[in-house]
Amino acid sequence: MKKISLTAISIFVIFLVSCSKNDGVIKGSPKPPNTAMSGTFYIDDINGNDNNDGKSSGSPWKTITKVNEQIFAPGSQILFKAGGVWNGKMLQFKGSGTSGSPIIIAKYGEGKLPQFNAAGIFKAAIYLYNQQYIEIKEVEVTNYNPQEEGGISLQAWEAKNISDYAAVTTPPQAVKNNSFKFGIYVEAKDTGAVKHIYLQKVLVHGVNGAINQDNEDTKDNGGVAFVVTGSGKKTWFEDILIEECTIRDVDRTGLYTSSSWGTRTLTSNSNWTPTTNLIIRNNIFKKSGANALIVRVSDTPLIERNLFDSCAIKGSGNAAFCFNTDNATFQYNEARFTKANVDDRDAGGLDSDYRTKNTFIQYNWLHDNDFGMLVTGGGGVFNDNTVVRYNIIERDGLLPHPDHGKFIFKVSGAATNTKIYNNTVYIAPSQSATALIRHANWTVWPSTTNYSNNIFYNEGSGSIVNTGSSTGNSYSNNMVVVNNVAISNNVAAGTTSFVNINAGPNGYKLKTGSAALAAGISIPNNGGKDYFNASLPSASPNIGAYEGPGL
Repeated sequence: MKKISLTAISIFVIFLVSCSKNDGVIKGSPKPPNTAMSGTFYIDDINGNDNNDGKSSGSPWKTITKVNEQIFAPGSQILFKAGGVWNGKMLQFKGSGTSGSPIIIAKYGEGKLPQFNAAGIFKAAIYLYNQQYIEIKEVEVTNYNPQEEGGISLQAWEAKNISDYAAVTTPPQAVKNNSFKFGIYVEAKDTGAVKHIYLQKVLVHGVNGAINQDNEDTKDNGGVAFVVTGSGKKTWFEDILIEECTIRDVDRTGLYTSSSWGTRTLTSNSNWTPTTNLIIRNNIFKKSGANALIVRVSDTPLIERNLFDSCAIKGSGNAAFCFNTDNATFQYNEARFTKANVDDRDAGGLDSDYRTKNTFIQYNWLHDNDFGMLVTGGGGVFNDNTVVRYNIIERDGLLPHPDHGKFIFKVSGAATNTKIYNNTVYIAPSQSATALIRHANWTVWPSTTNYSNNIFYNEGSGSIVNTGSSTGNSYSNNMVVVNNVAISNNVAAGTTSFVNINAGPNGYKLKTGSAALAAGISIPNNGGKDYFNASLPSASPNIGAYEGPGL
């Protein structure tokens, strides 16, 4: 028998190690096909075989590696078996759909969502690059590296998010210099418009990315990212839908958009090339390390009917904010229990941040957030014409900001032409020294802020209004009930009362005989309806978020 040299054995071992590091693709194996495959393809982690044709549930493929080797034609469906688990891989298939013929990633069969667990080995569990007309439905993704958490399991890590942070009053800020990672990462680079990316009924959780308040870059990792990179050709997303998804237990950010094409001033869009037709609807965001949602470089994004619950548990962050956007609308959302950490700077429900124009925050229910709502022109940079209207705000501003104390509304920096009207605010007896209105200096003071037709049902003690050195403020027909705080041009509270205070939105309808009925001033372009979807009159609206007769 011929002897095999040690050199030959060493070469063979190196070859095997090289293969193991290449996502299971052996060097010299057949290359991915050059032609796109069309049809419906099935993947079964238990009974599949990559030598099957994958074209029926009776002859499914087995691995993500097999899927990643293919190019899929428009209209193809890639279906993963319910209850299946694919560990330690990243789904990065090839191909794009077309208008009317998207490529669909979904499940087949009954049972649990199919799971893609990147295990912290890869950048994301699902990665799309310059692909469009893609729909991802009913899958579960995680990207958890236990070695970065002392070896504890994903389940134990998620439990600690409650015991160590969400359930603690003023917990410490977390500092985790983990690897940047994502659940789903969608990237567009130097390619023009990237259209029609839909995420529907997707569960994203268990992403232990980097989180460090001293490192601003850690905002850009976490659950789901839509990122435009490059500088060679203007690129943007068009027609993005995130609907009925749950994004929870992720560090640092739940969902964000960003773009390298974002330079502009208040009056000139240098290379600003925004995402268009972005809709974020009917989702649950819960236990994000910091911000649950950041919408950047977008025109007319719609953020509606989402639940933001116990967000920003580990670091400074409002539950949701827009930045460098035009015409953003936040409506019919509920934001609750946003957490303030030690030395926190942001811990409110919603925030119209700077470099924004024409933001609308309307018809939201905001309650039990540690800080109040923000309208910010940070560092002297513009925020123009933010409108905050017909929201119900209950027990917000529970804890003091390190510099600005407790507040319901805070307007700061270079914010201009802010309009805050027809909101109903409840302040509980346990809340003390709360500023109903606070203006703050951030390089400059805000100017031209108007407050009209707001009701503050103030059972708290020591409440104030403090507008500092801001200029051009105006007030019309506001009302402070119970414990009065002087606001210019107040309407006398009289016998104003609600159906049932401190018990959710429906309780803030007005009772018969209320002094707030028909006591407001008419406001142009007021949206046409109240919090409860009742039409607004042409003259003499009610004060507060309810328009209708006394009950």
